[in-house]
Parts: sequence; C-alpha cells; structure tokens
Amino acid sequence: MMRTTGPRPVPRKPASREPGPRKPAPRLRAAALATAGAALVALTTGACGGTSDCCVKAPTASPSPTAPGGVQEFPSQATSLRVRAGTDFDIVLRAGGGWRVDEPKIEGAAVRRRTGPPAPHARVRAAFHAVEPGTARIVLTSADRERTMTYQVTVGTGPATAPSAAPSAAHGGLDRGRSLSTGFAAGSGGEVTVRRGERFSLPNAYSNIAGITWRVVSRSSSGPAPLLSDVPYVEGDAAGDRTDWYTFSADRAGTAVVELFGCYRCTNGGPGTGTGPGTPESAESRAYSATRTVRITVR
Repeated sequence: MMRTTGPRPVPRKPASREPGPRKPAPRLRAAALATAGAALVALTTGACGGTSDCCVKAPTASPSPTAPGGVQEFPSQATSLRVRAGTDFDIVLRAGGGWRVDEPKIEGAAVRRRTGPPAPHARVRAAFHAVEPGTARIVLTSADRERTMTYQVTVGTGPATAPSAAPSAAHGGLDRGRSLSTGFAAGSGGEVTVRRGERFSLPNAYSNIAGITWRVVSRSSSGPAPLLSDVPYVEGDAAGDRTDWYTFSADRAGTAVVELFGCYRCTNGGPGTGTGPGTPESAESRAYSATRTVRITVR
C-alpha cells in the first residue's frame, strides 16, 4: 500500500541574536526617574538663583568661632574681645596655670559672669554672658594674687569677631647641638661654661598662659658665642608651660652675656612667639614684664 503524505512543515528560522536596546534594571530606572524629578523641581522652583544653568552644590561650612555648645571661645593670651549682645563666651586657659577663674573682676554692666554647671570641656574656663551693647573690663587674678590678666570687652549687635588663635609652636631647622639644663634666669641670671668649637642650646622656661613676647635685646653676633637665630625652638605647650631653646656657637674663648626681655600681654607683638617687638603699653604690662640673662664662658 502506498502511504499518503501531507504537506511538509516549513522549518522555523532561529530567533535573531543581534543586540538590541535593553530595558534598564528596575533599580537603575528608579534612580534615573528620581534624578530627573529633582532636576525638574529645581528648575520650576528657581533653586540656585533660578538660572538656566542651575547646579546642585554641596553646602560649605563657614568657620565658626564657637565651641560645640555654641559658646564663643577666646584664648587666655587675648587682650581685646569683641562679642555680640545676648551671647555666651569663655576665656579658655590651660590647666595647671594657677588662675582664679571663679572670682573674676568685672567693670561695666555690658558683661556678667555666667554661672551654672561647668561646660563639658577639659580646659579651665572663665565663663561670661554679654548682656547689652557697651564696653567692659574683665580682670583675672593668679592664685597667688601676684599677677593679673586684663581683657577689654566690646559688646555689639553685629556678628562677633572670630577670636585669635592661641600661640602655636615654632620649630626652627637648626641643629641645636648640646642642650644644657642651665639657661636664662631672672636676677643675676644663669651661668654656663662650654668648650670652644661646640654648638649648644640654652633654655628659657616659662608659663605662657598670660601671653608673653620674649625677644633678644642684648647679644653679640661676633663675640665668643654668637646666637645663631632669634627665633627659638619651642618645646611643650606653646600656650601653656613651654621651653624656648636658643642655639649658640662657641667660636672662640671669652665671655658673653645675652639678655632676653619678656613683654607681658603686649598688643604690639605676637604673644609668646618671640618674634614681635614687644613694648609695654599698659600699667599691667609694665608691672609684670621681665628681663632674663645668661652668662656664657667659652674655654
């Protein structure tokens, strides 16, 4: 018998594998829609000044002269303070300086002492409140009542002026040679003996909480032991207990006397930097400025 056959099925062509446009992933699609929506809002609300080339800029933080608690801070070395009425401010001292911050003397009604629980900070603080526009004087006294620190305060209605920074350490690039324990001293001064040909450094140790400008007032640049730099090498806390090292070169046999003058809370020099002119102007500055000397013998 002969079999009858129907029409043969036409084979199907395989699906084309040519690349075509892909649909974006759901997350990417959502992000794109959100970005487009934000741009549309910016254009319709006039953000960035309403210009056609509007762009989104990260906020820029302006420098703030205040502590984390919103209290304006001034270093103890400052002499003039400018604050805004209705705000709180602190005079910040290094710990261990022996100053009575709990008994300030205030002259003028523009400022009053601020009381209450101490601020959560590690340093010693004298706390105040600016009551009204005007001027005032604040006087802090040392624990031994032998020294004072006076602050001229101006209270205004405009923005407060950013406080000056506390002194920072200046480190010279000189080879200091041998460091001697005896150095500059008050009264008859210190005395050291060194060998000819050696380089050595002498210390001037002091507390800089009040702000003192030390400068060399008497030295010999061609004597037996010339001073190599007027700028000392600073060790310790530049705004607290510190030691300034002055470096000399023992060039030839002989004797030399070097004198330093420390200007107490002088406003015409950089407090505690050792580089300012330092001339006493106030009665307080004249009373507590000092002279220190050292006698150097080269053998």
